[in-house]
Amino acid sequence: MDELLAERYQPVELIGTGGAASVFRALDRNLGRDVAVKVFNPTTSDDDDYRRQHTETLLLSTLNHPGLVTLHDAGLQDNGAGKTTSFLVMELVDGLDLRKLLKSGPLPSDHVAQLGADLADALAYIHTQGVIHRDVKPANILMYHSGDQDTRLYPKLTDFGIARMVDATQSTAHGATIGTANYLSPEQAEGTTVEPRTDIYSLGLVLLECLTGVKAFPGPVVEAAVARLLRDPDVPESLGPEWKDLLQRMTSRDPQARPDAHEVAVALRSWESHKDDDAAPLTLSHSVPAEDETHEVVTGGVTTGNVHIPEPPSRAPSLG
Repeated sequence: MDELLAERYQPVELIGTGGAASVFRALDRNLGRDVAVKVFNPTTSDDDDYRRQHTETLLLSTLNHPGLVTLHDAGLQDNGAGKTTSFLVMELVDGLDLRKLLKSGPLPSDHVAQLGADLADALAYIHTQGVIHRDVKPANILMYHSGDQDTRLYPKLTDFGIARMVDATQSTAHGATIGTANYLSPEQAEGTTVEPRTDIYSLGLVLLECLTGVKAFPGPVVEAAVARLLRDPDVPESLGPEWKDLLQRMTSRDPQARPDAHEVAVALRSWESHKDDDAAPLTLSHSVPAEDETHEVVTGGVTTGNVHIPEPPSRAPSLG
């Protein structure tokens, strides 16, 4: 893509693609800085995709937290053929997603506690803003160093493409289940009402995978989605009583039995560190297998793997 967006943003290279959008590293000519530009596929104003894009833009414009990728700007571009291309301009964060870090195996317990507390803080923030993420998974968690001298990695939660406002009109038809099969909550798998504690269940599965190195509900889409309706995830005794108690509560099939995000963050930050003094700190340089030692930029909404169970109808109700 060579076209200058908003007479300001010059795409430089393609850094990610997905079913609904492409992400480019771009130069902000006004400020002379690199940014990430998420360019959606062209739509018309009455398309459902356009409504979802508009919803994502509105959501991101209301959010500002260190644990979230920051939205700088948004705009529309007419392609001259009666269709409009919408785009988001976001901070460019170089790093690897958690999915790639986990390819090297489980992470140390103290690192997982730190990671979990940071993510729980971010979720607590969006929940107080009336937003449910609905797709918390390793691929949507970007790990990065905030500076050259940093001694640890920080997470940023990305991809609000299927998030929704609590109690707001849904951008999908009633009964459509949206999320990623391996990390769906039971209520998402059933296609029933979701609430903020839906994100807590998914976060619990992510932390469990960080500690064990394996997915709690692997397998094909339908099998993975249905499994959590039949059983709770296996939390090994070897993780210790603190982890076992917290993860079992986070992944309870009853949403009301789960702690809220702030409770999770407080619990994780209160634990004494059990760090092995001989263990090297978690860094991008040593945590990824050699074949994956590449940097990826995640800006929200271009990661593949989102599934719809059942498939939503071709039309969705207007967002108004």
